[in-house]
Amino acid sequence: MKKFTGWVKHWYRYKTDEPYIIAAAIVGALCLLGSIALDHKKRFYIYVLILILIAIWALFRSVTFKKNFVRQFVDENKFEGKSKGLDLGTGTGYALIKLARDTKLNRVYGVEDKYQYTIKRLEKNAYLENVKDRIEITTADIENLPFDDNEFDVITAISANGNQLSTPKRAVYKDIAFEIARVIADKGIIFMVNTPRMTKKYANEFENRGLKVEYMHRRFERFFFLRAIKVTNK
Repeated sequence: MKKFTGWVKHWYRYKTDEPYIIAAAIVGALCLLGSIALDHKKRFYIYVLILILIAIWALFRSVTFKKNFVRQFVDENKFEGKSKGLDLGTGTGYALIKLARDTKLNRVYGVEDKYQYTIKRLEKNAYLENVKDRIEITTADIENLPFDDNEFDVITAISANGNQLSTPKRAVYKDIAFEIARVIADKGIIFMVNTPRMTKKYANEFENRGLKVEYMHRRFERFFFLRAIKVTNK
């Protein structure tokens, strides 16, 4: 029971990256249930079940599985001797707060891209996790970061549904990869979670710039349609 309540608390704080998918699936299921009640077409029950399973899949994908990738990365890397971290498209702040709370980094910066509007929720989460004095939040276009070259020791970039990190246009992800490679320090580490297709695109961009790319793995990553990479600036 404690584990379940902890999961609900986590969901409430950090929300889900795919609210529209979940909402559409639930509304569709309810509409079908209404149709079944009125028309007695019991064959529609199978579609109700499918829609409910889609909603559960989307919820676990963003609230549990994606966060587990972040947790694994942070647990395996405490970054002793490194001082500054950066989280791109930080949303409600899970990766940003995890870096500030559970590593040796002195300060962590969060950048909200121009399509996100979750600053208040992020600030509240930082207060609740007692890391508000260790983070700094700015709103900027992640294709044009307002930071100096080689400024950060660690960079995380966790995609969310509809944000710039998940945009498949080459002009967008190429500029983002360029900016990340520009601001990462020598021997710095980049961590990204995205769809398999987008992860491969970013991996190719980093490899073309001479960075070392290593794929991270978790069970069921194909089922949840997510891949993660750890990139080192050699």
